[in-house]
Amino acid sequence: MIGVSVLSCFVVLYLFGRRNERAVRRDWRLLLTPRGESVYRTIEGRVESEMALANLTYEEALSFRQLGSVDEARELLDVGYRVIERFNPSMLQLLTTMAGFSRMVSAMAPVTPLRPGDFRLTEIASLAYLNGLVHRFLVSTTERFRLRLYILGQGFGLATRALLRSTKRIVEDEPEADKEWEQVDAIRQDYDTLTQDSLGTLRVLLTSLAAERREEVLNQLEE
Repeated sequence: MIGVSVLSCFVVLYLFGRRNERAVRRDWRLLLTPRGESVYRTIEGRVESEMALANLTYEEALSFRQLGSVDEARELLDVGYRVIERFNPSMLQLLTTMAGFSRMVSAMAPVTPLRPGDFRLTEIASLAYLNGLVHRFLVSTTERFRLRLYILGQGFGLATRALLRSTKRIVEDEPEADKEWEQVDAIRQDYDTLTQDSLGTLRVLLTSLAAERREEVLNQLEE
């Protein structure tokens, strides 16, 4: 009976904590200023335009493959990888910049861990599980914020390396290339998810900076 009672208390506290955490995040979101929103939209536009170009290239490659134009599909696939290869350092730099600016914030808005179910690659889903596990052992919202940035950076690295392997196998016409095309599509979707999660993390940082009226930092981010 005592064990059941203790377990019930833990469940109640967990559910209460989750509800309270959602309320806190909602209150923080209300603090984002028009200036912060403008900076966010500027960076979001740059990032999404790069991803749109990559996605368009991969979609064209898949279309050519379905039509039987294998050589053209391989060429477009290689172009798509090169777009991602240029895009990846930009995202890693954005994550590094956010980590640096997080040190200027005395009160960081809360973040949530990445969700494993959002990812198709096993390696990245495992990273998301790790994020959720370590997240619960960290006390401060700043530590949780930086952990999220670290996990996102590792996720981009894993996705880029996996994309390179699959692209090479397809271009070199190795056995089981069909499975590699499926892998490329999965990686592309995970890249989209990582990008959107990174933008969501940026919004958290901008909200925290706006709450402290750090306009000079907003200017640096926009540049």
